[in-house]
Amino acid sequence: MFYKMMVVLLCLLMLSGCWSRRELNELLIVLGIGFDWVDGEYLVSFQVVNPSEISAQKRGGERPPSTLYQGRGKTMLEAARSLTAEAPRKVYMGHLQLYVISEELARMGIGDFIDNALRDNEHRMDFKLVVARGMRAEDILKLYTPLDKLPTNSMLRSLETSEKNWAPTVSVTMDDVLKKLSADGTELALTGIKLIGSQEMAESKRNVETFLPQSRYRYKGIAAFKGDKLAGWLNETESKGYTDITDKLQSTSIEIPCKKDTFIGIEVTSSNSSIESKIVGGEPEFTIHIRSEGNIVERGCRDVDITDPATIEKLEREADEIIQGNAEAAVKRAKSMKSDFLGFGAQLNKDHPSVWKQVNKDWNDTYLPDLKIRYKIKMLIRKTGTTGNSTLK
Repeated sequence: MFYKMMVVLLCLLMLSGCWSRRELNELLIVLGIGFDWVDGEYLVSFQVVNPSEISAQKRGGERPPSTLYQGRGKTMLEAARSLTAEAPRKVYMGHLQLYVISEELARMGIGDFIDNALRDNEHRMDFKLVVARGMRAEDILKLYTPLDKLPTNSMLRSLETSEKNWAPTVSVTMDDVLKKLSADGTELALTGIKLIGSQEMAESKRNVETFLPQSRYRYKGIAAFKGDKLAGWLNETESKGYTDITDKLQSTSIEIPCKKDTFIGIEVTSSNSSIESKIVGGEPEFTIHIRSEGNIVERGCRDVDITDPATIEKLEREADEIIQGNAEAAVKRAKSMKSDFLGFGAQLNKDHPSVWKQVNKDWNDTYLPDLKIRYKIKMLIRKTGTTGNSTLK
């Protein structure tokens, strides 16, 4: 009997209830955070949800679907705590979707607030990071967006969709950032975001009351880092080369000129790439392998016979040249910035760790600019769509 009572008491002790519960009406649910550097201090902007404005039972009100709370301080903690002077509730990070970092702060270094996020037990490591190109991060978070009421939700979906279908964009999580900043022989790269149109209109509800919003966001370019500091921007061609070489490409388009201002359109449906390292004469050399498959989706020149195998082979060779041109542009940019964002050093460390130990300290500044790179590119055109040569005159 005594044994049974002890078992019951132990079970009751385990039923501690919701001692750590926090009600929704006591929290500010943060979806996006912007980081800026203003007058020698951090400016942290928290975009929080207005639950009553996004409720399915409510058709729409006068207030925006989200609110921006800001704090300033010499450290991230001071900036975050200072906003409690105006925020009516405690911030909650469990649903965080997006970090927006200003370009100015990225050039100074992102290590401080990355370390801050790592130490916060409420942070999940699956939210994305982008760099506000040529503008403040707070301005990005003030935008009224169509379709999605919540700006960060719209930006997150667009980033993920763009990564799958458009080569010059990469979706990077905080977990990816921590791995890049902690690893040897590779550098961080983040997608840039900028505001198109009037900042004044972006903050007005009138922005979403027209068919074409007068102010909108657009992902543009990839920000390449050296250490934790922004080293420079990749243009569209270099960004395509980056996603090709680092095996991040899922799908994109290739335009092959056939006449003046006329093109054959190829949709890349899959791509696989790898970097091979060798030691030749005591020096490291690399070969970039890229194998892609695609379909012809647009036949701009009617006199091109895409039912002819010889024509397909010719188009494949021309596509190879375009892909290699993108890769060469990315490599050239990495060498000029002395930033190994393509990961040659990481591959050398993996294949030849003893050699890497000898060169790792001077890798970016001494060895990277003079690397010998070879390219093995193969594009295979699998289909020509649902028809061969069009019967249209």
